[in-house]
Amino acid sequence: MKKSLSVLLLALFVAAMIPGAHADGADAFWIDERAVFNDMSRSYLQGYEPVVSWDSLSLVLPIRSERVAGDIAAELIVGDEAGSPFKPQSMSARTQRAEDGLWAVRFHLSLFPDRVNGDYPCTVRVTGADADGKELTTDFPTIIHIRDGKPNTEPAQISISEDTSSLNVGEDGVIVVKLTNASRSVGFENLSLTISDPSGDILPKELDTVVLGDLMPGESLDLSFPVTVLSSAKVTPHSLRFDFSGQSLGQEAKLSVSYTVPVKQEIRLEQGGLRMAESVVAGDSITATLPLMNMGKADVVNAMVTISLPGMPLRQSVLVGTIQPGETKQAQITLTAPKDVLGSFDGTLTVTGEDNDGNSVSFELPVSLTVEEAVKTDTLAAQETGRQKTPASVIALSVVCAVLVAALIAQSVLLRGKIHKLEEERL
Repeated sequence: MKKSLSVLLLALFVAAMIPGAHADGADAFWIDERAVFNDMSRSYLQGYEPVVSWDSLSLVLPIRSERVAGDIAAELIVGDEAGSPFKPQSMSARTQRAEDGLWAVRFHLSLFPDRVNGDYPCTVRVTGADADGKELTTDFPTIIHIRDGKPNTEPAQISISEDTSSLNVGEDGVIVVKLTNASRSVGFENLSLTISDPSGDILPKELDTVVLGDLMPGESLDLSFPVTVLSSAKVTPHSLRFDFSGQSLGQEAKLSVSYTVPVKQEIRLEQGGLRMAESVVAGDSITATLPLMNMGKADVVNAMVTISLPGMPLRQSVLVGTIQPGETKQAQITLTAPKDVLGSFDGTLTVTGEDNDGNSVSFELPVSLTVEEAVKTDTLAAQETGRQKTPASVIALSVVCAVLVAALIAQSVLLRGKIHKLEEERL
């Protein structure tokens, strides 16, 4: 029997540690990675490989279980039947427990003569029952590597998704993404990755290359890549180069993918001194002025200032608008105190804003205002005071004087009449 090293079955014993779907969640079956049967060249621990001869595949799995009673069954399930290298056939096997406590699961499967080189995801599903008849199942995900077939024309694909990177200007950050092999039958072995920024704004914090290992079709892995963002970096999305290198289908392979990550700037909106009168006369108005300074490198848009004084029906807002980096704008709010509300009131001045990426910033300042009663004019006050302070004796005296004046006027009239009569008699 001629053995072909072009067909590899790697990581079966590692995959065997993945729990199967059984009742109580414990592993019902596992592969004994040290066991060797007569038709095995070596153990899984030493790198067992299946045998290909005359367009057929021979695969052996040494299975152990502490819970199964009786025979066990196994099935090889191909992930993509349309591109499968196996001919249509029964993919099942059944075996009895040997004296040494092992089950020897053996597959002898026919391959297409015109099979295509590739890495084919499969699952070996092992089932059995315990002494009570309860069914037990464990799945062993694995990859069938074909290397003696026709050339594979499918392009290698690695997609980048689930970006949760945090990159701020002038700070250390981490590129956090998910890498997925989107190919159907092209895997990567000994994969490494180099990330670079053509603009030079983002630099690796540690090593510029990270070792990823194997990435088979349909598999994903989470990547965290520490970087440093220069203080001179532009606050714009940066297109990074993800350069992959490794082996694919037995050959050296390289793949370059561009992926855009946002570089943000911490919003540094700061305020100057608040200028606002401490008191106002009821019905009058005052103006509160607050300088707002953009100390960052990104525009602050929709900047707004609001004054709220609880207990007083007064809430005013003013839209400052866009504040460019290095710019100062004055926020001015005119407050008119109600005529019917007096007293001291404490409240807050709230500043809000955001950048063009939708990141928000806000802060508050305490404010207080006393509303005083309106002061009346001197003339009106004197008249009102005079009316309020005139005693009864003064009023009585005023009446007497008025009577005397009237009597004098009447007497004067009488005297004038007598004088006039005497003058007439003389004539």
